[in-house]
Amino acid sequence: MDRLSVALLFAALAWPLPSANAAEETKPHGRIKPDAKWLCYFGEDRDVLNVSGYDLLILESEAIGKLSSEAKKGRTAIAYMSVGEVSANRWYWTDVKGKPWVLHANPEWPEDRLVDPRAPEWRELVVEEIAPVLVELGYDGFFLDNVDTAEHLEKEDGEKYEGAEEAMKDLIRSLRARFPDAVIVANGGFSIVPFVAGELDAMLCEGTVSTWRHREGGDGFDYAPIDDKAETWLLPRLRRVKRTGLPILALEYVDPNDAAEMERVRGEVIKAGNNPYLSTRALDTFPGQAGASPVHTDAGAKVE
Repeated sequence: MDRLSVALLFAALAWPLPSANAAEETKPHGRIKPDAKWLCYFGEDRDVLNVSGYDLLILESEAIGKLSSEAKKGRTAIAYMSVGEVSANRWYWTDVKGKPWVLHANPEWPEDRLVDPRAPEWRELVVEEIAPVLVELGYDGFFLDNVDTAEHLEKEDGEKYEGAEEAMKDLIRSLRARFPDAVIVANGGFSIVPFVAGELDAMLCEGTVSTWRHREGGDGFDYAPIDDKAETWLLPRLRRVKRTGLPILALEYVDPNDAAEMERVRGEVIKAGNNPYLSTRALDTFPGQAGASPVHTDAGAKVE
């Protein structure tokens, strides 16, 4: 998955909370209800299209493939699209490989490179080539991953990457102008989302209660609650996004074999007023999937 690493997120804990601005008062499009049932799955098992009881499906188009209206069954299906990184396994990699605006690798996902969103060539590729392909494949909109790359770059070197956040905002605005009826969900991007809330339908936040961490020594990873420092960093930013009216989809990483922890996490997310979905680090399972842990199956979820 081409996401900005969890390590980079926690490296940002010292970053200051951006100041408020009147531009935050714009309202979201409202195509996603705050209590919409949703799932996020990046595997290739098309049985995910047969799971009942969900309103919103966030999928990896290069794994699932083309969607017909019959396959969607009246649900909203949006496709993964990174706006802040590019992966060597994407169909457009040969078009961007070696470009000066394709930057260093993401340490958590070595095949992924951060992208400088100020590059007009990159923004044109996203808006005029990548996004139209996803629409032609039958998807109803876009899941914008790595929105927070822009903030990360400006914090890494404010002089070198000055204007990266404004460029990311412009990219999102351009997507909305090009696809006025699309459902658009931003993954992260706390410094950006409040200013483009009117172009979005929801914000997804990874690990508001539970996440994954590398084990000491780098041998594998464990699921664990977020620590106090991370919670202190997240809380005001989540509240700031909520003031815009955007629904917050909380993607929590939890051990699928720990039923008690899954129930605790789900309850904490709901108590905080967010909309939970619990999954594995790889996002490779879904409720009702054959062979999946029964603990991961939401009550009432079934494959028809």
